[in-house]
Amino acid sequence: MRNESHIKEFEKNQKWFLENFEGLVTRYKDKFVAVWNQEIIDDDFDLVILAERVQRKTMGAKGIYIEFVSDKPMEMIL
Repeated sequence: MRNESHIKEFEKNQKWFLENFEGLVTRYKDKFVAVWNQEIIDDDFDLVILAERVQRKTMGAKGIYIEFVSDKPMEMIL
């Protein structure tokens, strides 16, 4: 049951990110952002540094969504 709540929290944070994406591009362009409780809690150009800071800041909380903000479309190579 606990894992389900983590997944639901992750999904809520992801949904919030997607719904607010256009507004985030202006402030966080070309950065990684961490979303927790449907708000940006930290950002950085370096994913590893951001993840370490978020881990400390949230005491290892689950359900945090981290994404890269770019105004360029992503290309996926399969």
